[in-house]
Amino acid sequence: MGPGDSEQPSSAKGSAAAPVPVASDRGKGPEPFPASTASAVSVPPSYRRALGNRPFLLLWLAQLVSQSGDFIFEVALLWLVLEITGSVFDVGLVVAATIVPTVLLGPFLGVYIDRWDHRRTLLGTNLIQGVVVAALSGLVVAGDATLPGLLVLVLALASGATVVRTTTAAYVPSVVEVSDLPPANGLLSVSGSMNQIVGLSLGGVFVALLGVALPIEYDALTFFAAAALVLAIPRGRRPAPQAAAPPNRRFRQELAEGFAFIRSHRFMIEILLLGLVVNFFATGVFALLAPFSRYVLHGGSAVYGFLGAFVAAGSLVGATAMGRVDTRESAGHYLFAGGVSIGAAILLLGFVTTVPLALGLMAVVGVALAVTNLPITIVIQAKVPRPLLGRVLGSFSAVIVAGGPLGPIFAGWLAERTSIETFFLLSGGVFVAVLAGGAVTMTSLRTVRY
Repeated sequence: MGPGDSEQPSSAKGSAAAPVPVASDRGKGPEPFPASTASAVSVPPSYRRALGNRPFLLLWLAQLVSQSGDFIFEVALLWLVLEITGSVFDVGLVVAATIVPTVLLGPFLGVYIDRWDHRRTLLGTNLIQGVVVAALSGLVVAGDATLPGLLVLVLALASGATVVRTTTAAYVPSVVEVSDLPPANGLLSVSGSMNQIVGLSLGGVFVALLGVALPIEYDALTFFAAAALVLAIPRGRRPAPQAAAPPNRRFRQELAEGFAFIRSHRFMIEILLLGLVVNFFATGVFALLAPFSRYVLHGGSAVYGFLGAFVAAGSLVGATAMGRVDTRESAGHYLFAGGVSIGAAILLLGFVTTVPLALGLMAVVGVALAVTNLPITIVIQAKVPRPLLGRVLGSFSAVIVAGGPLGPIFAGWLAERTSIETFFLLSGGVFVAVLAGGAVTMTSLRTVRY
């Protein structure tokens, strides 16, 4: 739950009917643009207008290409851990490593993302991630992959993913109108879902037939291809140079401004309270899907891939629908309805032992994730002033997933001492109780509008 997932959230320039020039390729100072206001928006959302915007189109294609390898890589990585260690706990440990950088680095990276040129940040990060994945493929081919080595490389990749996720979310409001934030975010979510469907489905089959090395090598190539697409994004205008403050003082002030904005908006505090609880259990649930496929459903990597693919298929349906919905008056209602639905599906998953039923419930989870997350991401993008967006997103994401790294570790520990099903039952019950309670008590979030 929360902006960006996905894992990981201002006004746009230009007319509503034409592509908007890239305005967020910044110099060293923050961009002097005001926050968006709902009164400035008068046209309905348009997928066609968003895709006609060349900077956004290239940004979307870069994500589409990069993520085509990410989900194949995910299957290969978790199956590699199971092959090396055979431990459910170690799988949880690796999944936790993918979350740690968001918690530890998110607020600090947000300061620099607000300062840095977004285009160059995405370009450099994709290149670095490609090199890291290529190094991992070399270790696998050489037979030198170990759990400690995997953890180091996963931490590096997750750090890069945190940069890309926050930078992309901060970049989008600079190249599309506020009225087109729903379709723009919907397209980003749809492309992720499409890649998840194909990547996890094919990834499971490829790993079963070819092993883990080739899927990892393909992922490295997709990072380099994504970098080439980012390079093709037109350079935007830069703001005039500003007088520099003392570096240490400036950094501390900018970091504090992001947290101060969050504290001053009650609906964001309420999202954080919900997110801290549900993300702890949600990360645990997804960390156990690979062991669930093997030990409960008695399948292999292909079954795990299809579970993820059905989540993505549901997200594809949900995101496509939400991209056409004007949520300016109802974002909070969608969050609570979607969250309760996620919890109910996870709860039922604790009783399932057959593949078809598990796939159906995963599809429900996918639809509900899109219904929950997209409206809130759009609210944050629309209400946060553009010069603050990177800091707010980085700090917000760090806090909302603060318990996330412990979730997979706890899930692995509890599953080994009780059962995987027990953790699903516990998680689903907590989801339903927390979201239903929030719908009654959190009036600011329930009635938030932009």
